Amino acid sequence: MIPRVTVSKKIEFPKMAKVVRKFNHPVVMDIEGTVKEEIHSLSHQLSIKAGGKIAIAVGSRGIAEIELIVKTIAFELKKLGVKPFVVPAMGSHGGATAEGQKTILKHLGITEENIGIPIKSSMDVVKIGKTSMGIPVYLDKIAFESDGIVLVNRVKKHT
Repeated sequence: MIPRVTVSKKIEFPKMAKVVRKFNHPVVMDIEGTVKEEIHSLSHQLSIKAGGKIAIAVGSRGIAEIELIVKTIAFELKKLGVKPFVVPAMGSHGGATAEGQKTILKHLGITEENIGIPIKSSMDVVKIGKTSMGIPVYLDKIAFESDGIVLVNRVKKHT
């Protein structure tokens, strides 16, 4: 349906039509199985030591089935003998506070009770370098101090 517009002068508008564009998105039918395969393929490429602390950095950008993904990653990492935990990876979301970010994770179904591992949230960061344009790059301090980081995020340009 094209909305009607009333104007005080005679203006000739071009003809308009509603257009819907559907993007072809690949669909993963077996999320749990796919996550397990990826974790195991990576575990053979990396030197993951038993007892190591692995941060699972979880973003807030609308990933379908994120609770299942994080829970499966945590379970598979525990099977490898490491100690996984979640860190929020969302910049200023949640009011740029540690508790606010934990609340966002909770709304995504990611709680210590649901996932079975700790959530460590802090706004402390470490400068780890800079881009080729001189812009500083920061990393969550808790993740920085871990033995490894698994990213569960979706990259989205800001609008």
